[in-house]
Amino acid sequence: MNFLSHYYFERYRHNPELVLGCVLPDLIKNADRNVNVLPQKHEERFGNNPKLQSIYQGWMRHVETDRCFHSSSFFYDHTHRLRTLLAPIVEATEIRPSFLSHIALELLLDHLLLHHNWVHESDFYEYLAAADREATDRFLKLCGVSDTAFFFKYFNSFMRAQYVAGYRDFGQITHAMIGICRRLWNVQLDRDQYSGITEIVSDYAANLTGEFPHIFEEVASKLS
Repeated sequence: MNFLSHYYFERYRHNPELVLGCVLPDLIKNADRNVNVLPQKHEERFGNNPKLQSIYQGWMRHVETDRCFHSSSFFYDHTHRLRTLLAPIVEATEIRPSFLSHIALELLLDHLLLHHNWVHESDFYEYLAAADREATDRFLKLCGVSDTAFFFKYFNSFMRAQYVAGYRDFGQITHAMIGICRRLWNVQLDRDQYSGITEIVSDYAANLTGEFPHIFEEVASKLS
């Protein structure tokens, strides 16, 4: 799941560090995909510090949420359908259709959460802004990340851009999808390809409208 979908499960917790923790794995991956952080191997280092424990709890909730989502029939069914639709558009590129369909589904879920007012991006960013940066820095260092500057450079940019609000717009979803692909492959798509992907995700959002609540209910029941 993507940022807002993870936030959805923690939106009433009133705990900024937990909210940060629930999206921290993806933030770190975006900041530097070569950095591998495994806090579950260092749990004893967090002691009784409530902020460190909250970040850790959020991190582990992220891991469990993704596990539940990726093992669901909803995930398998819709990534397969999206792959079938998207594959012809990117067949002449290095992009793996299975990867693209995975990203598309996760961004569409964030779109639907925003569109139906299940979450609000301003609340999400307020939680992140309120999270204790010193505690975050200490958490990462206790996990073996000696130099955290790369993370906070990305995090500051993430906070300034506040780009998740753009997931309301299907064109922005397409740009985000291709931007993520460019982290792995050197690809350039033309205007027709962008338009084709945008049309597919727009149409598919309508198909998901009646179904998407069920996956959030399913994951929530497993988390509880």
